[in-house]
Amino acid sequence: MTAGQSIATGAEPVLSELVDGVQWLTLNRPDRLNAVTPELYDLLKARVAEAASDRRVKCVVLTGAGKGFCAGKDLKAAASEQAETAGEWLEARIEYLRASSQISKMLHEMEKPTIAMVNGAAAGAGLSLAAACDFRIAGEAAVLTSAFVKVGLPGDMGGTWFWTRILGAAKAKRLYLRSERFDAQAALAFGLVDEVVSDDGLKAQVSALAAQFASSSATALRFAKAALNAAPACSLDEMLEIEAVNTALAGVDAAMQA
Repeated sequence: MTAGQSIATGAEPVLSELVDGVQWLTLNRPDRLNAVTPELYDLLKARVAEAASDRRVKCVVLTGAGKGFCAGKDLKAAASEQAETAGEWLEARIEYLRASSQISKMLHEMEKPTIAMVNGAAAGAGLSLAAACDFRIAGEAAVLTSAFVKVGLPGDMGGTWFWTRILGAAKAKRLYLRSERFDAQAALAFGLVDEVVSDDGLKAQVSALAAQFASSSATALRFAKAALNAAPACSLDEMLEIEAVNTALAGVDAAMQA
């Protein structure tokens, strides 16, 4: 795949395009506000894994086609699925959820920055996917909500873990248990997104940030992201050791590149 070349067709549920070191992953079910299905999850998981391992990729942007980022699980498709698989073993369902949740884990842990370009509704699993990214930039039309409790679900895709760490326990409980609906400016004030820009300027703003990462030291970004991810579970002494080792290694890498 060359820069600027899409490896997906318009009919596929996830579009993937590598442009100047930035991997654009676009959920592509605009008629359903990019609500997720097993097919979409499977393809997105494969595309995220490819981006994580591809040395040409310096940054990953996740967004949605049309007027939505991701409206969560496609309940219409799920209702049909449940009717067809009424006798399915509970363990099979658990295994499916375990497998799909690896998407969030990869977005969080991959050794390169990830950006959620929230261009519309982000609900349920869509909100969790946004939380798994390192940065969340929203357009003015964005609307964010957990919505899980309203449809009788407790939440999945790692959202409770991510949002507790991003917002703190009290705000995360409010987000999930009350299932409030936040417009873009309210989401910014609450801490759900890092930045709000005009809808017309959203892609340009995200592209500029992604380009900044693509032109930065991949080694420095990798070590910094890993250290920041590890920090909440580490003591100060442990973090000082991690920083000392990583900074020395980054210096060696920079010298070799000179």
